[in-house]
Amino acid sequence: MSAGQPEEPRRPRSDLPLRLASALVMMAIAAGAVVAGGYVFAGLVAIGAGLVLHEWNAMAGPFQTRAADKASLVLVAVSVFASIWDPVSSIAAIAAVTGVLVLLGAMDRKLPWLGAGIVYAALPGVAAIVLRGNGAPGETTNGLVALAFVFVVVWAADSAAYFVGRSVGGPKLWPRVSPKKTWSGALGGLVGAVAGGLAVAEIGGFRASAVLAVVILVLAVGSQAGDLFESALKRHFGVKDSSHLIPGHGGVMDRVDGLAVALVLAAAIGMARAGGADVATGLMAW
Repeated sequence: MSAGQPEEPRRPRSDLPLRLASALVMMAIAAGAVVAGGYVFAGLVAIGAGLVLHEWNAMAGPFQTRAADKASLVLVAVSVFASIWDPVSSIAAIAAVTGVLVLLGAMDRKLPWLGAGIVYAALPGVAAIVLRGNGAPGETTNGLVALAFVFVVVWAADSAAYFVGRSVGGPKLWPRVSPKKTWSGALGGLVGAVAGGLAVAEIGGFRASAVLAVVILVLAVGSQAGDLFESALKRHFGVKDSSHLIPGHGGVMDRVDGLAVALVLAAAIGMARAGGADVATGLMAW
């Protein structure tokens, strides 16, 4: 380069290696807890739910009642962990407190946001524990397969959407909320989700039927909707990431936004078919 000639601007370094490394660590932790089941899994889910609410409160707060933040964290963690014994009571407690916070919105207009955060953080945690059930640690139960199924559907949808969107590009999905997401990525995510979900079903001993493929599409669309909801939420509060806890990914909310919706949908489908008896089989057996 000749003297006086301006230097070419350096291209920003890709964060893909860091994202992949963090994702592998998170997947290993999640997989280990899912296999362990029982108190180990319930404990990790309760901690994760508490972190999600902590990040939500950091965006939506501060609240006039100083104890509201900490009290809500305790409520979510205890309710989620206790759902291993009685999920109905956990959901009832979450609903009751949320209702009170909405009513108290006349005193503090941010309290309804706190109530919404409690539901957003706790309900997916309860759903995950209900799906996993109480099988013995390491035992290949229907609950283990069902939870692995939901995880793979969401991860496959997210990964396929990322790579297809970057490779193909095209019209934006919802540029006002998430400028980088494309229709090609969304459709690629659905294809990846179906492929991954059906593979898990076959490996786990369930029939990879057309109806199950439709269920996977419902979960994948729900996952993408959860991703867009969190993007809209962050735009509303003017933040880029929910936190900086996970290198290359932001916060816990940034990683479980799609999974949260998919877990609730999966548990609802399983409970509707099984009447609350064997939720995992209700989700998987078609």
